[in-house]
Amino acid sequence: MPFAAQCFSSVVKATAAILTPLFPWLPLFADQTPAATEVPAPRPAVRHMAQGEDWEMREGRFYRNGKWVFIKTGKLLRAFAEAKTADKVIADIDVMVDRLNFNNFSLNIYPDNFDADGDARIDPARQEAYANIRRILDHCWKRGVFYSLSFETYNIGGGGTPASFFAQHPEAIAINALGEKARDHEYTVSDGKLTPSVYHPAYHSWSRTFMRNFLSDLGADRCSRLLFVETTVEPQYPGACRVGDKDPRRAFLDFNEAAHTAFNQWQKSFVEGDPRRAQLDWPTTVEERSKLLGNRLFNDFRAWGLAKWVSEDAEAIRSVARDVYIAVDYNGRFDDRHSMRVGTRDVFLTELKGIDIIQIAPHPPVWTTMSWDDVIAVNRKAGKHWAISEHMSGTGSWGQDDKDMTEILENTLARGTRFGWDLVNAGNRHATDDFQLYDEHWHSQTLDIIDGDNWPKWLRKIGVKPFVPQPR
Repeated sequence: MPFAAQCFSSVVKATAAILTPLFPWLPLFADQTPAATEVPAPRPAVRHMAQGEDWEMREGRFYRNGKWVFIKTGKLLRAFAEAKTADKVIADIDVMVDRLNFNNFSLNIYPDNFDADGDARIDPARQEAYANIRRILDHCWKRGVFYSLSFETYNIGGGGTPASFFAQHPEAIAINALGEKARDHEYTVSDGKLTPSVYHPAYHSWSRTFMRNFLSDLGADRCSRLLFVETTVEPQYPGACRVGDKDPRRAFLDFNEAAHTAFNQWQKSFVEGDPRRAQLDWPTTVEERSKLLGNRLFNDFRAWGLAKWVSEDAEAIRSVARDVYIAVDYNGRFDDRHSMRVGTRDVFLTELKGIDIIQIAPHPPVWTTMSWDDVIAVNRKAGKHWAISEHMSGTGSWGQDDKDMTEILENTLARGTRFGWDLVNAGNRHATDDFQLYDEHWHSQTLDIIDGDNWPKWLRKIGVKPFVPQPR
């Protein structure tokens, strides 16, 4: 065995030794002994679906009618706001179900494409396209597979906050440590998109009303059949400024007055004398804000605020789709020495409420296993009972080296709960969009290791039986 492979094998086995007491249902390696104790899971809530179908999440996995289903998600980043998109998507779904063993399709929704005027409603010009989303979801259901949604209401990384929202609510723009209106200068390196304050009630009102309206107009039956809904992609503050002088203070958020109000609320939750109350004051100058960069106590506040935003988004989603599972991305980067992205990592994770699935963004071994370790530790300590998987395990743009992709997928099995994989962008136009996984012949340089005759081998690795779609 090559040295690199030996190292990875050793890491996987060591990880398994740590995880087996926490997740005793994980298969053992050949030289591994069973765990001495088990951590009991809470009694699962069963979702009674139409057609005599029951769903439940148990021990971090999904079960349909009592049988474990490993969820192979094809994330669809398509122009859903265009009416013509649906026919191609439906045809692609048929291919991916029949030939490539996908059993869940997650539609990525960019709100600004449907709500250009920022009134939180579907624009009249987009009603036909919106009706076609209903067609796509219905087609998935009839084919006997699952469907999910992802709302990109934020403006860092991906995103779709309408420009009109900022014109109507300039007071809701996040403020960086330099006192400037915050822009995404990490993922969009030109002028950068304006960033809404995750503390501001106007932003909360628009984004949550949009999600409620979008879901409500799908109809109660379609909402009840959603497997999961993902809150905005990689909910985070910026992690860096990659333009101009690259001053990290341009990415250090948030000093909006709404954040100040939230800070006061947060401090009042602690007794007098607590360091988070006694040793922190709200900064009012650039110098004072700059001194807080990397401050553990202030990062506790930032983590609390970020988690509160995400958790309340989940509540908004469940106000319409009551029983849906909620997925949240976690981007706790190993190279974020000032904890700029999520604040204090364990505080952010611990403060999350009402979340079922954590999707970890960084991929070992390149980005280390730190984020996985964070989630596993909080899941155990706080008794979260999360399904732990990975956000974007593979895309058309990376994972094309078979060895690298094998290591990525095997890590998800060793460290996660084997809920499933998230594969992006599920389509066959790689020649014109390198994020799409497949070429025109439905061959993928990223997923060739699991496609075709290789799939049964991976099912044995996972330890699950093949999923056979049953038309509904």
